[in-house]
Amino acid sequence: MDDSDFSAGEVDWQPASGAQVGVTGEQGPAYVEHDVDRSKLEASGQHWQRYHYDRCSFVDADLSNILTTQCTFLRCDFTHADLSQSMHQRSEFLDCVFRSAQLTGARFEECRLAGSELDGAAMSGIMLRGGDLAAVSLEDADLSGVDLTEVVLYGANLAGADLQDAKLVGADLRDVRLERTSFARADLTGAQIYGFDAHQADLTGTIVDREQAVELARAFGVVIS
Repeated sequence: MDDSDFSAGEVDWQPASGAQVGVTGEQGPAYVEHDVDRSKLEASGQHWQRYHYDRCSFVDADLSNILTTQCTFLRCDFTHADLSQSMHQRSEFLDCVFRSAQLTGARFEECRLAGSELDGAAMSGIMLRGGDLAAVSLEDADLSGVDLTEVVLYGANLAGADLQDAKLVGADLRDVRLERTSFARADLTGAQIYGFDAHQADLTGTIVDREQAVELARAFGVVIS
């Protein structure tokens, strides 16, 4: 995405733990790179803590089983990179590209991926609990059964996404783009659904609370007396 697509300040997100996310000014980065080509990098199993990368390329890199802690990645390219079974704790990936990346079994705990593109990424078994995914692109993504509890998806592109059996308890689904999107049997209890176009989604067996049920009923023209 180009610089005009998303501003990280548009959503005031803070992790539930209150901990700092990404490299902060207080501690400063332990390692910094700008505009560096790290394509095909072999870094499987490494631990990166407070690393700061800006506009770097990790195309085709092997980052499987890597652990990142409080790292910052700005406008980095992870196209075709292998991040399977990786773990990320309070790291941020802002306006990054993960096209066709391998994210199978990856865990993102209290991370920011705002404005990033994950189109075509393999995400079986991924965990994105309690993170900021505002304005991300997840078009045609297979997120069936994925735990997205309390994740911010404000303004995200979910066109064609499969969220069957997903857990979206307390998630922010305001103004998401829906088109052929499946929430069949997903749990949306407590999720924010303002601007949620229910006509563009499969809600077969979807679990909602009473307040959501009223709002969804009105979307379909049901008059509630």
